[in-house]
Amino acid sequence: MALSPDEMDAAVLRNLAERSGLTLTDWITRLEASGPFAKPAEAVAWLKTQHGLGHVTAQILVRKWKNRNRTTGDDRSIEMILGPDGAAVFDHLVRALRPSIPNLEVMPRKTDVGLGTGRQFAVAIRPKAGAAQLWIGLVAQDGTQAPLPKAPKLGGSDRFIYLLEIDTGSDLAGSLAHLRSAAGLSI
Repeated sequence: MALSPDEMDAAVLRNLAERSGLTLTDWITRLEASGPFAKPAEAVAWLKTQHGLGHVTAQILVRKWKNRNRTTGDDRSIEMILGPDGAAVFDHLVRALRPSIPNLEVMPRKTDVGLGTGRQFAVAIRPKAGAAQLWIGLVAQDGTQAPLPKAPKLGGSDRFIYLLEIDTGSDLAGSLAHLRSAAGLSI
C-alpha cells in the first residue's frame, strides 16, 4: 500500500540524519543562513544542486523550513499565545524533543499551540491563573512518571485527557518523558 503524504514526510525525516549527516534542525539552519529565496522552488533547487539531496527530500525540508514559525491568521506569535515564560519553556521542550521526533510539527493557533507528528498529540495553552507557566494537554502519559491529573477541555477537544502543568520548579525531564509517551515513543 502506498504511503500517505504525511507518512512519506515522516519516513524521510526519520532517516534524514542517517542519510544526509544532518538533522532537520541543521537543514533549517542552513536554509535560514543561505536565503533569502524568492520562491520555495529556488530553495529546493539550492538543496539539490549544492547538497545533492533528492527532490522529495528537498521539498519536505523546504516545507518544514517555511512552516517553522507558522503563526495563526492574525499573526499571533507563540509568545503572544503562551506568554513570555510559557513560550520560553515551550521552546525548550520543543528543542529537546526534535532529536527523537524529527517530524515534530508545531501548530500555533488563536489560543493554543499544538504539537503533532501528522496527528496532534499535545496542546499547550497559557494557564488562566496560578503559578504555572504553561499547561500542556496530552493524549497519553508516561507510566514511569508520577500520574498526571485529568485535563479540563483544552484546545477545543476532549482528546487531551492529561494535564501537564509546568511551573518554575517543574521537572522538565519528566515533562519530556510524558510528551514522548504522548507522541507514541518509548523512552
